[in-house]
Amino acid sequence: MQKSTEADDLPKDFLLFYQQFHTDSSYQMAHIQWPLKGEKADRTVEGGSKKVLATWEPQDWVLLHLPDMSDAGLKRSYETISDVMVIERLHYPMVNFGLERQFYKDDQDQWQLIFYSEMGELR
Repeated sequence: MQKSTEADDLPKDFLLFYQQFHTDSSYQMAHIQWPLKGEKADRTVEGGSKKVLATWEPQDWVLLHLPDMSDAGLKRSYETISDVMVIERLHYPMVNFGLERQFYKDDQDQWQLIFYSEMGELR
């Protein structure tokens, strides 16, 4: 079952995971499904960008930090699928830029980042 949700409606263990994931580098690295699949922003000849498929390995990873939600133009939305998957989208609607992250709760009851689409022009 899919639904859009507010942060208050997310699974409680996800909120604890989310905080630690963004503040503890060792924890973050241990809670990413390697190689991490996703999309990177690739510059076009015309000067714009497009998203292309990508994978990250631990040695290539740049640690993620808590998003700065004080920027009035940045919007965040969540989509939950049952109680085992959370899709987070951060975007700037005025310029059509954004990113997406997908988190999944594995068989050991641990949240993992399983997909990352870095900041870029949205389709």
